Amino acid sequence: MNLGQEYLLLVFVGCCGVLQLAAAFGGLKGMLIAGDRRFSTAVGLLLVGGALTWFFWEGGRNLPDTGGGIAGAAQFYLFMLGIFLALLFTFLFTSLTNVGRKTSVDTSDGLPALKETTYMHALTRNLSMVWKLYHRLTRKFSSG
Repeated sequence: MNLGQEYLLLVFVGCCGVLQLAAAFGGLKGMLIAGDRRFSTAVGLLLVGGALTWFFWEGGRNLPDTGGGIAGAAQFYLFMLGIFLALLFTFLFTSLTNVGRKTSVDTSDGLPALKETTYMHALTRNLSMVWKLYHRLTRKFSSG
């Protein structure tokens, strides 16, 4: 692996850990890996600490971009890609592992909905509400 790929892996794993820590402390049960706050906190700390230890253990990573390091723009894009992939992975993984989670019928909109349900359930619920609202609002302007 080259330095860019290693940096992307550092950001991805570190962000997955930070997301678990944030979900555990924020009480967002729909984003927890195992549904247990203590376990998710431990997983988050291990992911962040392990990624940083792995990346900086060998040393030799403080390179200027002219000496084989990552250029500033490339580092920015790798960082954004790592964050996006960590969010996508966390949302998909926790939605699959918590698929049997019982939810109340009246979950709230937005981020607080993740306290009761998974991301995919909240997304499909909100999209269906938007679709019904769209049909209701456009019904008087259509012939069908």
